[in-house]
Amino acid sequence: MEASLVVGLSAQIALRRNMEIIANNLANSSTAGFKREAPLFEELLVPVESNDGTGASTEVSFVRDWGVVRDMTSGSLEQTGGTLDVAVDGNGMLVVNTAAGERYTRDGHLKLNEQGKLVTADGDPVMSDGGEIVIPPGESEIKIARDGTISTRQGPAGKIRVVAFQPGALTKEGKNLYSANTASAPAPNARVMQGMIERSNVEPVVEITKMIEVQRAYQHSTETLNATDDIIRRAVQRLGDIKA
Repeated sequence: MEASLVVGLSAQIALRRNMEIIANNLANSSTAGFKREAPLFEELLVPVESNDGTGASTEVSFVRDWGVVRDMTSGSLEQTGGTLDVAVDGNGMLVVNTAAGERYTRDGHLKLNEQGKLVTADGDPVMSDGGEIVIPPGESEIKIARDGTISTRQGPAGKIRVVAFQPGALTKEGKNLYSANTASAPAPNARVMQGMIERSNVEPVVEITKMIEVQRAYQHSTETLNATDDIIRRAVQRLGDIKA
């Protein structure tokens, strides 16, 4: 009986974690370059001694939250017309400089700071092979080629660095940034698209459907736990009514 309570509790913990991930996906469905996430669960079999007095044992299945898997497929490209908006078409990441070192993103909603540096929406400088990219003061005609080269009326201003990684090499750090546990490689097949933004690859309808399924599963688990608890309570009451 106790095993059924523990199994139900482990299921509820896993379902709650699943709900948190789905809610985060929905909250970022309009975040440029965001990649949807899904929980990764593992079945854990634990031997439990039988209650029939024979000394035999059986296996009880528990659910363990193993981690999160990230869908790195590209989202659709949306034309914005913004001069400094860029989208990476293909397998590649923009390189930005942060206080913690180089980080990587697919969010190409860029701007110029007060020093004329090309930065992300959070103010992190976008990197080229030669360092940070600086646009000359007062420059309004900015062209970004498919290979990332930035040109102004005064000439080239730098080339946006785009790199690629092997699957599983990136770790999410927040603010739509990733760190890497391996060295980056050039991304020759990636193209930088000016005036466009990569949309999130989250499909709200799919996530809402999953949320409903999780809610139903959680409700069913709660009903099972309540029924088990009621059986235990009635058994204790009957034992208490037996006269010594």
